[in-house]
Amino acid sequence: MAHNVAVLGHLGVNAEQTAVYELLVTGGSRTTDEIGASSALLESMRELGMVRHLPGDVWQAVPPDLAVEALIAAREEANRRARADVGPLMELYLRNRDEELADNAFVEVVSGKDAVRDLWRTLLGGAREEVCVLDQPPYLSPQEEHAELEDSTRQRDVQWRVVYDRSAVDLPGRVTEIIELVAAGERARVTPTLPFKLAVIDAHAAVLPVASGDVIDKVLLIRPSALLDVLRSTFELYWDKGIPFSPGGIYAAAADVDPNLLGLLAAGLTDESIARQLGLAPRTVQRRVRQLMDRCGAQTRFQAGVQAMRRGWL
Repeated sequence: MAHNVAVLGHLGVNAEQTAVYELLVTGGSRTTDEIGASSALLESMRELGMVRHLPGDVWQAVPPDLAVEALIAAREEANRRARADVGPLMELYLRNRDEELADNAFVEVVSGKDAVRDLWRTLLGGAREEVCVLDQPPYLSPQEEHAELEDSTRQRDVQWRVVYDRSAVDLPGRVTEIIELVAAGERARVTPTLPFKLAVIDAHAAVLPVASGDVIDKVLLIRPSALLDVLRSTFELYWDKGIPFSPGGIYAAAADVDPNLLGLLAAGLTDESIARQLGLAPRTVQRRVRQLMDRCGAQTRFQAGVQAMRRGWL
């Protein structure tokens, strides 16, 4: 019954309560003496909705499906109360900070890779509505780990909007990863350049990395303030300027136009970078780009992108 212990443990049931519940589930109703547990323990289980107290000092297990639903409801209520209590708790936290931090409470420096990673997990764990990201290298963790974190928030109906810098899209295998994220529900756009790396969570906190070379070991945590408003506006500016990805390929295009080629071209990637992403020879890419430009009547790659937008290919 080890699996049952793990399941109930996730719902706040301790080992003693689990053992008694399994005894009643497998052995049927029993008296307090037959169970051999304290009255306090049995009463705590009754309050959790796991057992019923019948006449004759007999205890009966509540059917597992009903018991688990009651435990889940109790946990959700506890979470709701915790969220309601975080405001006063945060006030106490800020009030008791040292004078230096109190004067600059809307900005906190978080140092160390582990501390930064823990902060990111905590912020995503508390996200309720939307995460907005300006994405460019370097990265704190492998893409697989990020995809898992993003998926866990999406299960709570948290929306993701991400603007990718061209340098991010140009990384080996990155296009495939982004396509998978978009297919899972991420709304993504790409732009030739971004000013910095940024994440805004639920419009109430932002993380701004202070990168040293290829390592993220220090970030600024920014709380509600004029600075946070500026960062949110900066994200929206680049979101409006970005070119959308679409789940059906990198971009939706006319049926006889290669959507991957068109998308990477519009993102500003060079022929060499496009060739690497698509696994084609540079000459092949150059030929296809020229064909696309001819079809659009464009003299430059930029004009081809503009014409593609006018024709509804992007």
